[in-house]
Amino acid sequence: MTVETPDQALVRAALEQVWESMLYAVAEPWGTGSHPDFRNGLQAQIALTGEWNGELRLTLDGNVAAEIAGTMLGADEDEELLELDVHDAVGEVLNVVGGSVKGALGGVTTLGLPDVTPCAAPPVHEDCVVVAWRGSPVYVQVLPAAG
Repeated sequence: MTVETPDQALVRAALEQVWESMLYAVAEPWGTGSHPDFRNGLQAQIALTGEWNGELRLTLDGNVAAEIAGTMLGADEDEELLELDVHDAVGEVLNVVGGSVKGALGGVTTLGLPDVTPCAAPPVHEDCVVVAWRGSPVYVQVLPAAG
């Protein structure tokens, strides 16, 4: 059985579900406006292996990541969060998106654990599903394994 690479419609549907269920917000599409300075950006990646091999990447500005983590954790707006809490929250968002994508792929596929690392630049907009979080873009890419 050959499993097709997840398309942007599938990823967008998974993101919309996460935005509503975890962040209590609507996942509005990001326009083609300016992109933020990613000097303190974060990128989460999670592998899918099996009948389809590749990874999903979620990229966002560090301040946006902190806002998302604060929403998930019920923190006050002015509350300073630990870096570990922000990384865990971003990883969990991607984990849930990845689980939805994995479930929709069919076949036998396993989902790895999310890994969150610093990121200095956003990905190419056209290669991603991009949604807005409080006026800032959040990017999700699907990257098939090489070969």
